[in-house]
Amino acid sequence: MGKIRILPDPLASKIAAGEVVERPASVVKELIENALDAGGRQIRIEVELGGKKLVRVADDGEGMTRDDALLAFERHATSKITSVEDLEHIVTLGFRGEALPSIAAVARVLLRTKTAADLVGTEVEIEGGKIKDVRECAWTGGTEVHVRDLFYNVPARRKFLKSDTTELFHVTNLVTHYALCYPRVAFRLQHGGRILLDVAAVETLRERAYQVFGADFLASVVELEHVGESVRVYGFASKPNWGRTTREAQYFFVNGRYVRDRVLAQALSESYRTLLPSGMHPAAVLFVELPPSDVDVNVHPAKIEVRFRRPVQVQAAIIEAVRRALQQARPVLEVKRPVEDRPPPRSERTLAREAFHLQAPLAPSTPRQPSLGLAFSAMGAPKERKAFVPSEAASPEVFGAGSSISPQCLARPSLDAVAEEEVAERIRLLGQFRQSFILAATDRELLLIDQHAAHERILFERFREQLAREALPAQPLLVPEIIELTPAQHAAFESVREDLARLGIEVGEFSGRALALTALPADVPLSEARPLVLELLEVADQERRSSPERLCDRLAASLACRAAVKIHTPLTEAMMRWLVDELFRASFPTSCPHGRPVVVRFTLREIERLFHR
Repeated sequence: MGKIRILPDPLASKIAAGEVVERPASVVKELIENALDAGGRQIRIEVELGGKKLVRVADDGEGMTRDDALLAFERHATSKITSVEDLEHIVTLGFRGEALPSIAAVARVLLRTKTAADLVGTEVEIEGGKIKDVRECAWTGGTEVHVRDLFYNVPARRKFLKSDTTELFHVTNLVTHYALCYPRVAFRLQHGGRILLDVAAVETLRERAYQVFGADFLASVVELEHVGESVRVYGFASKPNWGRTTREAQYFFVNGRYVRDRVLAQALSESYRTLLPSGMHPAAVLFVELPPSDVDVNVHPAKIEVRFRRPVQVQAAIIEAVRRALQQARPVLEVKRPVEDRPPPRSERTLAREAFHLQAPLAPSTPRQPSLGLAFSAMGAPKERKAFVPSEAASPEVFGAGSSISPQCLARPSLDAVAEEEVAERIRLLGQFRQSFILAATDRELLLIDQHAAHERILFERFREQLAREALPAQPLLVPEIIELTPAQHAAFESVREDLARLGIEVGEFSGRALALTALPADVPLSEARPLVLELLEVADQERRSSPERLCDRLAASLACRAAVKIHTPLTEAMMRWLVDELFRASFPTSCPHGRPVVVRFTLREIERLFHR
């Protein structure tokens, strides 16, 4: 007897369902797409336990007759295509005819539907892919689908589902995508009696973005549009000063279809290549429209990926659209002075010093500058300073393209730990370069220290050590700060409230999707409150299932980055002295918590080589 056999239908259906239905969000996606294809203008979604217990999607679309309602649960049954040629011109979201039968194979499904021409509706009940009952019902029109107990008959798949909060995040994120893509359709998402998203139909994308993300989002992005030979790109992209630590705020759509596509993501990253630091990602809501024949949407069972016929052309259109929008939105600063107010001519030496913003020699120590706010609240009585002996070893450090300094003349420091009793050269402060870098020197080396990265490393180690023992102290705000959340962030908020409290951040729900921030850690300035809370929501949600140590490190790193002194901030000699002393007492003074270098050094030999000595 041969080894090859035909699988029984129930088993084949469960395997096929695994390709289409990955988690509750997959069910929501398929049902929303069916509702949109049916012409629905009001779509209501309800989930329980993150969608694992119940997913209910109702629409006011055209509905189905009794015969169509039964055929809809047959595999490869669809009203969207009729021939092979139709695959080259797909204009609907669904077309494979696998959604409903795949869902019904791994859940308990109840469908109610009715067309405008029918007098009564049809109700179909299916369990594990088998029809249990078909009956008439009173129904106003449109279609409603109940999906209960997902993967109840496939325990191997059910055990791989994440927590209720994580699954709800994916559901909310997906509904947000389609709400953005279809502003003329009203969407309502409810979870356990709590409304996570409720947006009325509007005319423009800008109005829908305001409904979903709020006014702060619109103030942080630029609107873009580019029409090429056969590609149109439009939407929103974040300004260069508004980076995110994850790609969760990137939304891509192709011909009205939500997709996850590497071609589009790479084009967006390339648009910001010289504008955002490593590890930061732009936010964007990008729509790409092109002829259906130029994109293949039939490359993934869940229709979440696409393939472009001319990907380079698509990428070029995105880069052009984003860069042109950013350039046009760049503020132009023009200061006009009366002739009599112009400063007197300055010498070439004075002009050179001003151009480099080099403050040398240093003035005597002055009191802490109030413009820094609480950034240096950690300053206190100097501790006993560990010795610092610069290493003779050097590795190339390149400043960037166009630098007049040879790469061989630069080196990343190797700051080896030494015994405290060893005598070391004291680091002498020289000044501040462009109000961003501290210049210092020993008898043998010139040091260039990134003031933000240095303070970040200092605060990170202090926060991490304190978080391992107890919660950080909170400082109450005189007036609560109101922070608007996206639907996905709001869904994740409850699960991270305790983590925020450990960081000294006290928040409560205000109204709708808004939070009222009532307390912050003492080191964080109020201007960083909103971006800090939003970043911590993302970090805590991502690391929820990781080890406590990793979560503690990520939270401490985010807090340190927001609390650290920024670049383009003038520092007094006392502040710089404190930064340098504390940096070289840190466990790892060579890099910030995100892995970027803190110190670049020039040895005497390298400096002499610059002058051909």
